[in-house]
Amino acid sequence: MAYEFLKKLFGNQKDGEEPKAMTYAELEAAIDADKKIQVVDLKAGGYVAKEKLDAKITELDGVKQQLTDANAEIQSYKDMDIDGIKQKAADWEQKYNSETQKLNDKLTKQERDHQMDRYLDTVGLKPGAMYRDYVRRALEEKELKLEDGKFLGADDVMKELKENPDYKDAFVVEEPDHTGNEENAGTEPNGGAPYFSAGTNSQTQEPKGSTFNFGFSGVRKHE
Repeated sequence: MAYEFLKKLFGNQKDGEEPKAMTYAELEAAIDADKKIQVVDLKAGGYVAKEKLDAKITELDGVKQQLTDANAEIQSYKDMDIDGIKQKAADWEQKYNSETQKLNDKLTKQERDHQMDRYLDTVGLKPGAMYRDYVRRALEEKELKLEDGKFLGADDVMKELKENPDYKDAFVVEEPDHTGNEENAGTEPNGGAPYFSAGTNSQTQEPKGSTFNFGFSGVRKHE
């Protein structure tokens, strides 16, 4: 019951004994004497239910913790080195840009090396790394622009190198055709050797229509 806590004010009765009767003045004195008992008028708003009181205490404790945390955070900002933070941010930005540029440069060089190898495979270099490196350095010194997988102006540079005495030995020399299949060769007797028709020399006594062929085997008369 709601007033159970008042029973101790009436003392302990023996078996069969009637509860102690008290006047208002005696009850008021008993309540004042017990420091743990507080009686208030609910209509005056002087009483709060235990559940509400506990909730308020919890809420106040939470607010107090929030204020403690907020004060600590505010103090950390006050203690913070703003210039130091700005410098660290600038350092990280510089590091990022530097690393990104290094990566891009590496990828660009890989692509140029790959395309350079492909191009050098087509220019008729003699076997051997010495010749390849020699010509490669000459091309790289020109810093030719790479566009769509091709070095602009590379053919012109290569033509100059092949005509340059310092680089000619690096290229395979194309041997001339000695098979007699060149233009107008091998269409006459003796494999294209010079020949003369009779009558072209006023001192010859051969009849017209005869032909003398001067070849490597000597002079032969063809009837």
